Amino acid sequence: MQYFWQIPDWEKHDKHLEVLKKAPFFRPFHKLESSPGVQIIRGPRQVGKSSWLKTTLSEFVKAGIKSHYETCDLIKDYHDLFELLKSLQNNEAVLLDEISFVDDWPRAVKKFIDDGYKGSLILTGSNSTELKKGYDLMPGRWARGESEHFLLPMIYSEWCEMRKKAGWAEFDWLTGLTKYFITGGFPAAVIEAGEDCVFPAQAAKTYKRWLLGDIVKLGKQEKYLQELLEQIAITMCTPVSFQTIASKTEIMSHHTAQDYLAVLESSFAVRILYAIDPETGHFRYKKNKKLYFSDPLVYWIAKSWSKSRAVVSEPDFDKVSEMVAHEYLARTETNFGYLSSDSGEVDFCKPGEWAIEVKWSDVVRNLSDTYKRTILPKKMVWSKSNFLQNR
Repeated sequence: MQYFWQIPDWEKHDKHLEVLKKAPFFRPFHKLESSPGVQIIRGPRQVGKSSWLKTTLSEFVKAGIKSHYETCDLIKDYHDLFELLKSLQNNEAVLLDEISFVDDWPRAVKKFIDDGYKGSLILTGSNSTELKKGYDLMPGRWARGESEHFLLPMIYSEWCEMRKKAGWAEFDWLTGLTKYFITGGFPAAVIEAGEDCVFPAQAAKTYKRWLLGDIVKLGKQEKYLQELLEQIAITMCTPVSFQTIASKTEIMSHHTAQDYLAVLESSFAVRILYAIDPETGHFRYKKNKKLYFSDPLVYWIAKSWSKSRAVVSEPDFDKVSEMVAHEYLARTETNFGYLSSDSGEVDFCKPGEWAIEVKWSDVVRNLSDTYKRTILPKKMVWSKSNFLQNR
């Protein structure tokens, strides 16, 4: 049997690599080594993980590394996965795409490694919880060096860089931000939006379909998902309890709402920000949480889930700016939360280091007494004039 990667110039006809070739810009992938052990690529759907894996496959084959690629969409459970892996043990590298929805997949991978496989096993997946669970279950079986990789939608700085690579007109800082608020950073959305940054309606439909499909695969109900996403869009940036979220939907149980939120978080659609104690730096897990979408496109989808199409509204930029700021900090910082007291809130704080308040306006007004009274080495307000700057 001849596999597609054994055909000369197969890359010219591969659907994933063809998309890369036709794209107006190239988003470079980190080079993966064929190190013995397991490596994993995490990230949401529609962000380029399969393209990264195919690019790695091409590099391995050209380097003379005996490799095998397999998509896991039709693999039912760990029994089937293990049988597949056993048949591939003579390969120096095995690349498995979207493994996270194979039931109990870590059992098969762990046994494959323990039975003596000495090559490189590279996995991708869209469900962070299942991948993290697999990571924790296999200590000592991961490749040396960097074994965990992430591929996420572009934050604003990378978005600007890709537009420059495409040869598109450059915007001033403020105009560019408002355009980014519309398109978000999913590569397909940026490409569809084009130089003029029109709303990427088709990319929104595609991502919505994938998100729904992944939720259903995990045994969740579409109606609950829709109601929850709409509530997150309404309450985003405001501290809220799981009970309050549940009471606004037919979910009713705060345990069920928490379970659905965990799934959305594991699918890279939502991030949860906890209140933090400014004295100890400990998270206050029992206090209300702030919920943020991970990308503007997900916000627009959630805001109008029940409508035929997403509608972008400039008044929403207040929320979107805080969401974009949170995602930027989540990529670049650790151990930060928000401050809350009887005298108000501070949007983001890292105890002992900094506090940031987001005000999407030309003139900064209405800073809380909590912000004014907070004493830290660095305090700043991100407004239209300095958004994401002066760090």
